[in-house]
Amino acid sequence: MSFGAILYGTSVLITSEAAGAQYPVWLLSAGFSGSVLTAAALAVPVGRHADRHGVRGILTLGGLLVCAGFLTFAASSSGWHVLAAWWLLIGPGSAMVLFEPAFVALQQWFGRTQRNRAAGTLTLITGLAGPIFIPAASVAVDHLGWRLTAALLGAAVALVCGTTAGWSLHGAPAAPVAGGSEESDDVGRAGSRPGRRLPAGLIPLSLAIALTMAVLEAFNVHRIARFEAAGFDASAVAWWAAAVGLLSLPARFLLPVLANRFPAAHFYCGVMVLILPGVLLAVTADQPWQMYGHFIIFGLLFGAFIPLRAVLMSDWYFGARFGALMGLQAVAIALGRAAGPGAVGWLADTSWGYTGGMILLCLLLLLSLALLAAAMLRHRRSSRGTRPDRIG
Repeated sequence: MSFGAILYGTSVLITSEAAGAQYPVWLLSAGFSGSVLTAAALAVPVGRHADRHGVRGILTLGGLLVCAGFLTFAASSSGWHVLAAWWLLIGPGSAMVLFEPAFVALQQWFGRTQRNRAAGTLTLITGLAGPIFIPAASVAVDHLGWRLTAALLGAAVALVCGTTAGWSLHGAPAAPVAGGSEESDDVGRAGSRPGRRLPAGLIPLSLAIALTMAVLEAFNVHRIARFEAAGFDASAVAWWAAAVGLLSLPARFLLPVLANRFPAAHFYCGVMVLILPGVLLAVTADQPWQMYGHFIIFGLLFGAFIPLRAVLMSDWYFGARFGALMGLQAVAIALGRAAGPGAVGWLADTSWGYTGGMILLCLLLLLSLALLAAAMLRHRRSSRGTRPDRIG
């Protein structure tokens, strides 16, 4: 619900048929982009709180903040109201109701085998958010107007978050089980020494993931415009873009489950290599087969990155600081998500055009591969030379 309302519902609310008819696109874009950054500013404190107290209180507060933000947006009458709604309410609330707290909860509640399956199930469900919320929000805007639609989206987030927190979530995290359990095996994969030092491989791994997310977010924002600039009909490209969400569903679930048998880092690296041809096909993109190939390759693979990231982090850094480390990485990811679309948009307005932007994304993906390899090497060396930490 939160994922669908904040990301996909918003994509409808900012169109010219909705809030875009009253506010300039740059203002609405600034509101959303600013919310990503304010969410990042709270990612580490939210992760630390989740480490100590679980996610029940976080989810409840986040749902109320998001609801208040959408209500403020719905009642807005000037630009600063829009920015305040997104920067001060929806952004902080997003840090509490989207993927980061959910992945911390999975790490606290499940052993490795169950946790990987749960991560796949979670991202499989969120993969359905686009096909559900985009048409639903469009119908609501047409019949109810964008203001009432925004208010309903906010109320739905508060209702679902409050119900979930009160009905199905654990309270404080359970202590890791000692001796012969899956949890005790997982704790030994932390690959870091006790204390406040960052664990081995976290910095290059986080940079690699941030660059990957910069590439994915750039395509999410510019995909239709890129192929339209290459001469394709925008409506046809939009249908292909919608199909990407459905194509991604199998990988969202299957690859995290397969990571029970094989290292998640190898899967993550493999998906990066396999998706590179899809990025290369968008460089020139002047032939129909290039467009079809891009959407098929990209659609089949891009949905695997988010669950594999959670599985990889949980395998390497399971322990009492997991939420704080996920929050720290979320800051890097947010910067990548903000910078990737901006860089491609800037290049599109220069003589380099979208071709230059796609070349940049290819280079970022290659750099991400190199950083991931460095992270794997550092983690492997640390695991060999360090006695596993025991927590609890």
